[in-house]
Amino acid sequence: MSSTTEIETHTKTITLKTADGKLFTLAESVAMEFKIVKSFFDDNPDALSDAVVPLPNVNLGELAKISFCCEAQLNFRSCGESANDESKAQQRKFLKQQTNEELKSLILAANFLEIEDFLDVVNQEAADRIKNKSVEYVRRFFGIENDYTPDEEAKVRAENAWAFEGVDPDSDVEPDEDVMMN
Repeated sequence: MSSTTEIETHTKTITLKTADGKLFTLAESVAMEFKIVKSFFDDNPDALSDAVVPLPNVNLGELAKISFCCEAQLNFRSCGESANDESKAQQRKFLKQQTNEELKSLILAANFLEIEDFLDVVNQEAADRIKNKSVEYVRRFFGIENDYTPDEEAKVRAENAWAFEGVDPDSDVEPDEDVMMN
């Protein structure tokens, strides 16, 4: 298996080096959707198109998934403005197949790459997954340790009882298992 993955849709390509040391080559039009790549070439006007752009905060797996979504979005964009909703629907469908850990990694990668449209969609997916969930579920989802004593937590729950109304009951299912069931 080669350490270089190519998406060949256009003649000009840009090579990116991921945090895990892999080279990833993709069409210039897709790479320019990443504001950090665009900034690299804006800040280095003498850089040739064969320059390798370092991405120290993005692994190959996340980059491949994000590139797939951005390429699809570009294809929809070329079909006109009405295709934007269809593009987002396709991205949402793709994101629903990701585990919670994969989704959180995609959020971090999309944020680093500064892809606002994709970041909006991936953040909405995370919000949908924690909507109406218990505090305990949200803590597990985000890996947040409970630093309240039992008495402090009981007091906060009593003072804010309204916030706990209509919450989906927790089960023994971990957040990553729960997404696969929905």
